[in-house]
Amino acid sequence: MEKSYDLAVIGGGGGGYPAAFQIAKTGRSVIMVDEKGNLGGNCLYEGCIPSKAVREAALAWREAGRSSFFGLNVSPKEADWQSITSYKDGVQERRYAQHKAEIEEEPNLTFIRGRGKLIDANHVEITDWDADDTFRVKASYILIATGSTATELPIDGFEMTWNHHDLYSFQDTKDALPSSMVILGGGYIGVEAAYQLSDLGIKVTVVEMLPTILSGMDRDLSATIEANLKKQVDLHTGIRVTGIAEVEKGRYVVKGVREEDDKELEWAAGAVLAAAGRRPFIPSDLGLDLVGIEHGAHGILTDTRMHTNVPHIYAAGDVNGQSMLFHSAVRMSEIVAKDILAGPFMDDFFDPVEIPATVFSSPEGLSVGLTTEHAEQRGIRVDEIVRHMGKEARAQIVGELEGFIKLVIARRTGRIVGIHGVGADAASLSAVAHMAVRLGLTVDQLGRMTFPHPTQFEIFDRLARSV
Repeated sequence: MEKSYDLAVIGGGGGGYPAAFQIAKTGRSVIMVDEKGNLGGNCLYEGCIPSKAVREAALAWREAGRSSFFGLNVSPKEADWQSITSYKDGVQERRYAQHKAEIEEEPNLTFIRGRGKLIDANHVEITDWDADDTFRVKASYILIATGSTATELPIDGFEMTWNHHDLYSFQDTKDALPSSMVILGGGYIGVEAAYQLSDLGIKVTVVEMLPTILSGMDRDLSATIEANLKKQVDLHTGIRVTGIAEVEKGRYVVKGVREEDDKELEWAAGAVLAAAGRRPFIPSDLGLDLVGIEHGAHGILTDTRMHTNVPHIYAAGDVNGQSMLFHSAVRMSEIVAKDILAGPFMDDFFDPVEIPATVFSSPEGLSVGLTTEHAEQRGIRVDEIVRHMGKEARAQIVGELEGFIKLVIARRTGRIVGIHGVGADAASLSAVAHMAVRLGLTVDQLGRMTFPHPTQFEIFDRLARSV
């Protein structure tokens, strides 16, 4: 007999499970299917969580190397990759156990390890891998949250590259790191990996197609991180990669052409890491065309409330391409739940501009809201005010004096429309930056706030009061 549910969710990552739990907690019935058999999606399996765990290990190794700054005498021996990945796996295992308990504690949620696909606008076919069974369910609402996958480059030899799976996947990382590596891509994924590997003693070369790394972010942010990155890796921008070849076992050559003068270049390394970004993951058998759901190269088309062109079918997270970050996916998923529960009375929406973006480099970067260039493109006249990170006590205590915080302020209203920066604790500072932009604070309102001393958060109120 066909079962009916209030909501069917395809995908258990950040775009799927927040809505599933919120709807289930109201007493409504929810079925969710995910290939990994747990919550967290790629973020937990081989993305945000494990990559930041590896980063913490790399930072600890870096800090041990500069222990004399703190008046200590620490002599680190070696960075043990297998011990680092064991630590990383432990972090993932703890979170998986936490998620499993959350699933078991929600009586209105049915969770299936397997695949889901649309049969028509109201039915989902689910393949349960554990029960070796395939069945279909009827759902009043359907949420598609299939996430994203690594972008593949159309170059010869690309199949020989490593990707984030090889460095971060749960209990499936490479057993050892090579002594040298070429990274293809200078976005935040490539930049973060470059810092981690370099800190662990790997000779790193970064090759980026565009003229600068971190394209699209604030120009001063990109320039500051790029200048620091060049201190520890070999960086080449404006390069079109033409091919990858294995010249001998465990030895690869990356060939490219410099765009400005068509000069042919090549770099040799023990491995090549592809970090060219991510693209929405839409399985060929998902059934979008069968149902008539509009989609394209940038994902499933949705409005600001995550509706597809079929009103009771939503798409949230990376799969709609609006903002491919885990916290964005969670926000989208929560909007879906609100929309289902409140309908036309729901007054919330998703705005990708206000979402904080971070770069876990050394020093860290943050970007929230509009850059000056983006504001001017929208016809908004703005001013920039800047304060150096190194003026704050916290930065001086930890010895991270580089960087800045920049407020982008609309001239007509005094509202803060963007905040960008590089320096000590910048990733954490992005939370305050998000609140300022999201709430539409003026620089005067921010200046009336008082942040605790000695933390790097003080830079906000001091900068605002300087205007």
